[in-house]
Amino acid sequence: MSLDVQRFLVPKTGSSPDECEDAIDISLSPDASSLFAAVSDGASESLLAGAWARQLVHGAVVSMATADEEPGGQEDGLSEAFVEDLLARTVDQWDGYISDYQAERAARGRPITWYEQPGLDKGAFATLIAVHMRAPAVPEASGAVRCWTWRAFALGDSCLFHLRDDRLVASFPITDSHGFGITPQLLGSRNRDAGLITDRVSTATGELHTGDELLLATDALAAWLLSHPEIDSGGAGKQLGNLADLDHELFTEWVRSERDKSRMRNDDVALIRMRVKTEG
Repeated sequence: MSLDVQRFLVPKTGSSPDECEDAIDISLSPDASSLFAAVSDGASESLLAGAWARQLVHGAVVSMATADEEPGGQEDGLSEAFVEDLLARTVDQWDGYISDYQAERAARGRPITWYEQPGLDKGAFATLIAVHMRAPAVPEASGAVRCWTWRAFALGDSCLFHLRDDRLVASFPITDSHGFGITPQLLGSRNRDAGLITDRVSTATGELHTGDELLLATDALAAWLLSHPEIDSGGAGKQLGNLADLDHELFTEWVRSERDKSRMRNDDVALIRMRVKTEG
């Protein structure tokens, strides 16, 4: 079995791709036995939210890959040591990013203004969901069927959906449309408290059969999926899968149409779709 992976980023209506504050990152291990993926939704209320979201997804993917290479791999939960590694790749690098940003602004003749400085000092904020998918081990002589497995962690309202035959198997960390509020948990670029973050992060695991899909989606699309009762019977999952099978342009047109009809909030959309397929 192998994986088919698609990614989509759609900015708010009226915004350019450069203004998108959602972010995606994906990495495959050298032997193709593990896939690491993450999406993040930068909080628009904070300055440089998109840049922070991009830093977070990259840091999460690298930290998961690093943990996978260590003896024993990742634990069922989320260890404080893993969070420390993630913070070292993100929070600890943020001041360097800010210095470069300030220098670039000054070089363009647009230095940081007095009213922007408090925002820089406060830091940027974003949600994060990340997943590690692991290939099945080589079958034993008994011929027992082995499955892909997934392990995910989340902070905030970006979500993972596990679909089988277009039907919803699991939704994580939010399970219904009422779970989306106006103040989701966020990871800040100034937060260095690994213990506190470890306590706040949710984790989940599962198994994937041939044909199963995992979706990682930021809140606007996640809320759309969970607001459709037919997600449990396959309707919404099949519709989304059919759209994703087309191309990025048609998917973007569909997102904009749902916004125009007030069925989806006008917010940035990030989606990673991963499907287990049979070789050949």
